[in-house]
Amino acid sequence: MKIGKLYQIKQYFWYLFPSKETFAAHRRPPPPARHDISAAIAAYWSERLKCNISYISENNIFCLLVQDGDYLKVLSSNGEIGWMFYPKNEAWTKGCFEEVIE
Repeated sequence: MKIGKLYQIKQYFWYLFPSKETFAAHRRPPPPARHDISAAIAAYWSERLKCNISYISENNIFCLLVQDGDYLKVLSSNGEIGWMFYPKNEAWTKGCFEEVIE
């Protein structure tokens, strides 16, 4: 992935955390989910971690701002900035994002 490029989400709903440190509050971040449970999972972790956790749904676009290992800082198409957990070397994440060709 390249900093400053736009990407479309092809699979799953991806959680946006306010910082990488919020991941540390939970040993394993919640994995991306299907649309029918994403809102409930985001609400649960927002309550548990005492912060606002949102998500980006399939077919939405984000701009990659920073990449730090398995963590991506993104700007979503609806103006939210947050961190996603993206273990790029896991088989299940292959094909989840596609670069938008301008």
